[in-house]
Amino acid sequence: MIYLKERGVVVDEPTMVARPKKKRWTGLSAPKLSNLRPIAFGTKAKEMVNREPAHIEVISPIKNGIISDLESAEDMITYYLKLVYEIPSKYPKFLKPKVLVGVPGFVTDVQKRAVKAIFLAAGAAQVMIIEESILAAVGVGLPIDKSSGLLVVDIGGGKTEVSLVSMGGVVLTRASKVAGIELDNNIVNYMRMKYGVLIGPSTAERVKIESGKIFDGEGRDHSLVRGRDLESGLPRSIKLSAQEIQEAVGLELAKIVKMVKTVLDETPPELMDDILKRGIMLVGSGAKLKGLDKEIEKETKIVTRVAEDPGMCVIRGCGELIENEKLLDQVRLVSGYQ
Repeated sequence: MIYLKERGVVVDEPTMVARPKKKRWTGLSAPKLSNLRPIAFGTKAKEMVNREPAHIEVISPIKNGIISDLESAEDMITYYLKLVYEIPSKYPKFLKPKVLVGVPGFVTDVQKRAVKAIFLAAGAAQVMIIEESILAAVGVGLPIDKSSGLLVVDIGGGKTEVSLVSMGGVVLTRASKVAGIELDNNIVNYMRMKYGVLIGPSTAERVKIESGKIFDGEGRDHSLVRGRDLESGLPRSIKLSAQEIQEAVGLELAKIVKMVKTVLDETPPELMDDILKRGIMLVGSGAKLKGLDKEIEKETKIVTRVAEDPGMCVIRGCGELIENEKLLDQVRLVSGYQ
């Protein structure tokens, strides 16, 4: 997601790149890798997953919140910054932009330097790095100038992060790989084990979204899933009920609940009063799994709420800091990021 000052969110696409496969040999007969430019980015690349030709691969440059492929990440950032430059703006185009980047709380200094290097190579003049949990807290309206705490549970595609935020800084944080992609894999494994049907991750993601209210058992009664029968090798259709989807992902969601309880156990007593008053806030696209908030509330006995439009909380907080320089300076001072 990219937020442009005074224009709002201008890019909202999956972090995926489609490119030609690299040949793994060296010597005079090896192809020149400099000629292998990416074919597609974002939504177009995601549509090619499991449908791409043999000579093309679709990869995600960022896995579990961390850059895993520097070359493709730089290509992707350069592509989208060029798109942003084509958007009309009152600011002159010859000036290099200042960039504010949200990163997970568990990234190391080396990984932060890698993020900075990528944006500087893509044409940024200055790169400021702030933790996503702080941006999410700003996005849901937590006052930065007061010593008030908020427990933020950010459930994204590649990682889930539980953070205690106070005065524009992170008091403590815990992270896990249990997230949207992991839930998709659980649905794929469930279909293979129970029905002997192989489905792709895109189908599993659609089923997860269609199931909607997982723990409540409300919404759609079933989802129609089409895949390949492992025994006969022929196409097969299965009606998957909401209860079966709950059974498939229930164990992984229980890990999120356990992580929330772990952070509460380590929370300073002075901040526990703020958490009891404000409750627990769920942000990120994974927070749309209806009923997860009730499960956390049931286990912790603390009011748990899903933020309004949870998938946009981080970028909304990012936008508020971009538009309000005083607030940005205050957050940078408290967080210690330059």
